[in-house]
Amino acid sequence: MIDTLASLQPKDVQLDDELLKKTFLEHLNYIYFGKQQLISFFAEVEQIATLNVLKQAISECSEDANNQLQQLEEIYAAIKETASKTNTLSIKATMLEGYLAAIRKGRNRLERDVFILFYLQQIEGIEITYYKVLKNLAKAIGYSNSFLDQPFDLAVENRILFEAIYKEYIN
Repeated sequence: MIDTLASLQPKDVQLDDELLKKTFLEHLNYIYFGKQQLISFFAEVEQIATLNVLKQAISECSEDANNQLQQLEEIYAAIKETASKTNTLSIKATMLEGYLAAIRKGRNRLERDVFILFYLQQIEGIEITYYKVLKNLAKAIGYSNSFLDQPFDLAVENRILFEAIYKEYIN
């Protein structure tokens, strides 16, 4: 059996709708609960950040995250599902690593801000990937994936914003 599976190409594999729906819901849960944790992380790093433009960007992203949570709740309602707690270890680890890097003793204010920006870009990259996966899964299942456009676009805009601020710092 294993040898047969190893020789299959992705085009040869057919996933049934139930498995696709289950996978979609698992990814939706991950981004939903990840967003909740991200809002707390934003509050913490906003207090650590020193540059006003960074503080404003973090505040704006926190508001965006709250809006995205509402949009995700609308998605749950539209597909007649409820959020189910899931493990968000990778995003938690990234946030913790970012927090610890920013508060490490001996860092000056500029170094802390640069580390915060670096980790915020990583987190937004994770979000973008999850939204892309959700959009593809939604399309495969037959759900409209347009309801994911706005949260995806916000994640992309936030990553671009953090990248622009980061480039200003290092140039």
